[in-house]
Amino acid sequence: MDIVKPPNGTGPGVLVAHPWWGLNQTIRDYGAALAREGFVVGLPDLFDGAVTTTIEGAQQLAQANWPTATERLRKALHDLAAATDGPVGAVGFSYGAFHLMRLLETDVPLRALAIYYATFSPLPARRAPVMAHLAENDAEESTADMEALSAALAASGPLNAAFMYAGTKHWFAESDRPEFDPAAASLAFTRTVQFLRATQTAK
Repeated sequence: MDIVKPPNGTGPGVLVAHPWWGLNQTIRDYGAALAREGFVVGLPDLFDGAVTTTIEGAQQLAQANWPTATERLRKALHDLAAATDGPVGAVGFSYGAFHLMRLLETDVPLRALAIYYATFSPLPARRAPVMAHLAENDAEESTADMEALSAALAASGPLNAAFMYAGTKHWFAESDRPEFDPAAASLAFTRTVQFLRATQTAK
């Protein structure tokens, strides 16, 4: 796992789990942006260096690595928590987000989870706070699943939240994708940083 440190060298830990394209430059840039905000960022590679830009290639990588992805993220969370001396936050993009959500009700040192264009049901009652960034026109996620997740998070109280970004599609926060929406991506990033900071200090 690569570690990106903030300018002062220390800070709360945040794990960033990549989408099914692999740990590409876009996700590395996202991690670097979080580091500039004061976080120690862990970037696990679930595909052992493989990266693709095609749907077909991504499907093959996702399928081949599906059996090991969740456990790799479990180990990465424990490793980052040990390196930063405490529970950590996490951010997941689609494929990575789903595997992080599978860990919500386990014993991982997870303080907060922000997810991009992914759903999971049912959410466990006892878990870290979750913030979801959802695409309005998402061909990869059903409207019913997104509505169910949004309702579950709304019912969970403060710090939990779901945001629907008007006019966006799946992958709207990834600058190398044709679906990229700069305004929505910027707003989602700002909200994520605020969420991670709030959950870092929450008692």
